[in-house]
This record gives sequence, C-alpha cells and structure tokens, in this order.
Amino acid sequence: MANTLPKNVQAKIRKAAYRKADEFGYMRCGRIESGKFIDTLVEDPEVGCVLTEYLPKERVRTYIKDGVLNAYTKKLTKKALATSSPEKTVNDVFCDTATVIQKGKGKQCGLFVLRSEAGKIYVVSGGTVLKWETALRKALDVIANEPNLTIDNKPPLICLKLSLEGQALTEADKKHIIAALEAVGVKAAFCSA
Repeated sequence: MANTLPKNVQAKIRKAAYRKADEFGYMRCGRIESGKFIDTLVEDPEVGCVLTEYLPKERVRTYIKDGVLNAYTKKLTKKALATSSPEKTVNDVFCDTATVIQKGKGKQCGLFVLRSEAGKIYVVSGGTVLKWETALRKALDVIANEPNLTIDNKPPLICLKLSLEGQALTEADKKHIIAALEAVGVKAAFCSA
C-alpha cells in the first residue's frame, strides 16, 4: 500500500475490503460486475472514504483495484495452489515419486524442480488459468538458465499447476489449455481452494 497510509489504516482497509469481496463473490464475477464492486468500495465508509483522507480522490479507485484487490486475488490464488504439494502433483500427473530439489524465489515463487529416484527431473510451475503462459515461461526460464537440469539431452518434464480461483472455466476452455500444452509436451493440473 502507499507510504502515506499508516500501517494500522492499511490493515483495516484490507480487512474490510477482503470481507466485502468475499461477501460479494469478487473472485467469481465478470469484468462489469468487478467494476461495479470497485465503485461501491470507492464510496464505502470503511474503504474509499478512509482512503480519501490520505489520497487524492482520483487515486482512490486505482489504489483499491491495484493495491487492495490485486493482493486479495493473489492471496486466494496462492491458497489454491497450496492445496496440493509439488510432490503430489508429480505423482498425480506423471505417476512417479519425486522430491523437491529446488524452490523458486521472488518472481519464480510457485516454481519447483523435483528429481525422482530414477533421476528424472520435473518442473512444476504454478499460476492462474488466465495467465498459464506466464507459468510456462517461468518453467522454461529455469530450464534454459540451468543446463544441468537437462540430462542426456532430455529436458525436464513440465507440469503447470493452474489455479481455478475466480475463473468461470468451461470444460471446453480446460480442453483448449490442455491441448495447447500437450502440443509442446507440457501437462496441466487444475486446482482450487
């Protein structure tokens, strides 16, 4: 949140906005409903009205959208991705047992490299169904930057663990993502909290 907001005010605003987002079903609404919800938060006495004490009125909506609700969606996505471990994902998708040998940090958070007893290398990269390409890029980046993960000219097997939180994904959408990834030898696993 902005530097001008005291920490206790930031916490109260987040708590109120998160509660209202849960009640509204923010993660399941479309773009139009989302915009209307943000408008209600701008006028809300616990959220927008408090923010106007610290920010110019024209920045309040952007702050709520980018500072508060973005953090809210990331929190719920992280929760969904944590519902199964990378080891379980490898077991479910590849029918193999593997141990994590590397965890991504910073921008690579949600990325895991695993090795089976037989020496097979797996990369599990977490993301959202809307931005599955980003999860794929993270997996490919780690493989390109660490040539020791490629053994006998065989690159690691990749699985994207994709959060369904807040997405109204049809079976056709899922099949499309699976087919697109299978075309390049990548598996997909879907999860929700």
